[in-house]
Amino acid sequence: MLYLSGVYADRNRRKYGLASNFIYNMKAAKEWDKKLFYSQVLFFVPNVAASFLGTLLPARLVLGLETHAPVGRILLEMAMIAFVMWICNTVSGGMDKYCRFQGKQLSLYYMKKYFHKIMDVDYEMLEDEGYRQVESNAWSVARYGRGVSEAVMAFPWFAAGLCGVLFYGILIARESILLMLTVMATLGASLFLLSVVRKKHAQYFGKIQEYSRKESYITAQATEAAAGKDIRIYRMMDWFLKKYDESLQEIDHIFAVIHNWYLLRGISSAVLEVFRDGLAFGLLVWFLATGKMSASEFVFFIGLVSGFSLYFEDMLRKIMRFNNMSTSISYMREFLETEDRWNRGEGIGEQKLTEIRKSPVKLELRHVSFTYPNNENPTLSDINLVIRPGEKLAIVGLNGAGKTTLVKLICGFYQPTEGEILLNDIPISRFDRDEYYSLITILFQDYTLLPITLDENITGEQKNQIDQPRLKRALELSGFSEVYDNLPKKGESLLIRELNDKSVDFSGGEKQKMLFARALYKQAPLVILDEPTAALDPIAENELYMRYGEAMTGRTSLYISHRLSSTRFCDRILLLEHGKIIEEGTHESLIAGNTRYAYLFEIQSQYYREQDKRKARSQVMDDVFEHLEEGGVFSE
Repeated sequence: MLYLSGVYADRNRRKYGLASNFIYNMKAAKEWDKKLFYSQVLFFVPNVAASFLGTLLPARLVLGLETHAPVGRILLEMAMIAFVMWICNTVSGGMDKYCRFQGKQLSLYYMKKYFHKIMDVDYEMLEDEGYRQVESNAWSVARYGRGVSEAVMAFPWFAAGLCGVLFYGILIARESILLMLTVMATLGASLFLLSVVRKKHAQYFGKIQEYSRKESYITAQATEAAAGKDIRIYRMMDWFLKKYDESLQEIDHIFAVIHNWYLLRGISSAVLEVFRDGLAFGLLVWFLATGKMSASEFVFFIGLVSGFSLYFEDMLRKIMRFNNMSTSISYMREFLETEDRWNRGEGIGEQKLTEIRKSPVKLELRHVSFTYPNNENPTLSDINLVIRPGEKLAIVGLNGAGKTTLVKLICGFYQPTEGEILLNDIPISRFDRDEYYSLITILFQDYTLLPITLDENITGEQKNQIDQPRLKRALELSGFSEVYDNLPKKGESLLIRELNDKSVDFSGGEKQKMLFARALYKQAPLVILDEPTAALDPIAENELYMRYGEAMTGRTSLYISHRLSSTRFCDRILLLEHGKIIEEGTHESLIAGNTRYAYLFEIQSQYYREQDKRKARSQVMDDVFEHLEEGGVFSE
């Protein structure tokens, strides 16, 4: 596996051995279904027993005839062996089918583990290129499950093959070492041919992937509406068809070459099998002719040689596929066993946590710097900041100033490259992750809504757990209560129309208010609002400002915005530029001086005045109002 870059590349890479992977997969099988585990472990018993009884049955019949045993006794012995063999075959067949079926279902176990991990892993890993490759490999294993299901079947059949080889080999070797060596030599030659063919398969398979990627790309473009316009206007259909046909022809040619190699191996194996059987049977016939072996022993050893060959070749075939199966399990283990940086153990304790929740918190950044992986220059440099309890702080800056990165550091999504962040003078590294997240709420620009009820989306709780007075208060402070009350089913309304035709939908501004209500319902002592007015019209934006002071009572708040005029209601404003705090103060004090903030404010004011003129002109001229890009260069 290749580790591309980033946080994941800096961590210790885990290495998993073949035996370790199979033990891991068997433990997973036991956790998923104990019957599957025991079917894997005990499969060899009825399988080898049935095979041996099949070898013993004709030999005992011939022995009975040789010794002139009574017919009734011979028939009774044959019936008993056949009955026991039938039981063993039935049990073995049942175990085999159960392992095959549940082996495919085991991918559901890994899929569940995958989803739990991907939603719980430290956020920084989701943006790490190296870890995304590991995650992609694990998802392929969980989604298709081929390597996992093959591993479930490989172990019992390998165990059966190993036991069969040892058992039959000991019986053959006791009679003749020469016979044993003859059988093993031909099987070894067959195995060598198989290994050569598999190497050729792997070699050519890489070429198939090259042409498959081309074919997939052409297919994707041919079905894309955007590409469809160019294909039709510029008459590119013939070119697409030509390239598509060339890729398919190359794939077909490579498959033909692979098929020919396997055909050559099949012919060679058939020749070796004839040679092996000829030598083995010739040797056994010589033993029989010279009186070294009776007729019943001859029949018995014919069966032993045949059984040994079958078990030996089947066992080696399984071994040849072990590496691919082990790789699949390694992908999954590497993903699931990735260690988190966040503290997931003992935190500060519920007693201290309860005390912190009672009043606004103090947030402090001491000499905090952050550099993204593979970047030479830091995004944030030596940030020193204290947000006082109950303070309403605004952070503004140009695109790329570092506002979003700073928010992610405060949220604990990233770990500072240097320095530390403290909440109420406690380093956030001392908090258990869930403890810290319980103290912070944030309204992101990017958000996720779920296909559940509106109340559940806002509160994150089931109907019987929702604190209704608290919900009502959050709706009022966010300005969403009017929309909420006008819905026929109010909080029982379903969201996400793509999944339910009866779902409700909201405008961008209404969704913004709803998300603000979600942030307020949590009642965390630290609130972060990241561009909360981006989708609001001027009237709705002004309403939010009027409610903001009341909504933030008893809380410490951090307000991120590209609109410099929208931060007037905050107690203090910080201007970020090139990853550093270059100015701070109130809106009035910054505007009054010869500051960078005042310069940017004037430029932005002109921008919005021009936008207002365009809107007014469109109304007079009955023209289409072309909205300028939101925020211009001030958005991040």
